[in-house]
Order: sequence, then C-alpha cells, then structure tokens
Amino acid sequence: MTNLQRHTQGAFVGRATKLLGNIAMGSAEGAAWPSLYAATSPDAHNGAFIGPSSFRRQAAGTPKPVALPSGADDPAEGTRLWAESERLTGVTFTP
Repeated sequence: MTNLQRHTQGAFVGRATKLLGNIAMGSAEGAAWPSLYAATSPDAHNGAFIGPSSFRRQAAGTPKPVALPSGADDPAEGTRLWAESERLTGVTFTP
C-alpha cells in the first residue's frame, strides 16, 4: 500500500482501505521481496523471472524463479513498449 491510500478521510474508510489494501496488495515489504531475491540469491540468473511462488496467479508466496507471463519475451513487443515509454516520458536512451 502506498502513502496515497493511507491519507483517507474518516476512521471507517481508513481502516477499510488498510484492510483491503493488505488483502489485495500485501505489504510494501512483501512487494519488495522478489526484487531482493533476484538481486541476492545464487539461484537467480540472468534472464530469469522472479516472482511469488503461489500457484494462484503468483499473487503471494516465497519468491522463486517462475515461468514468464505469456508474451513477456516477445522482442517486437519489447521494442514497441520501449519506444512508447520514451515517447511518454520524453526521455530517450541511446546505447
């Protein structure tokens, strides 16, 4: 949950937002776990996709190497996404 959701009006809305946020999104610490695993685990290797190990839509669980989502390794889609990101941000990258 981000700070944006934490600044709600009213006690009930604040509690409900926090509860639903924790259920739907988990904690900030939990969200950082796969990135930390990918950066530090000897089991992680170049090109691996690290995500939660839960069998249900990989929404929770201990980080581990998991299958890439469908289409995530499509070079044409990557090129399109990169170009669109440069267009939207106004920042270009020339290697």
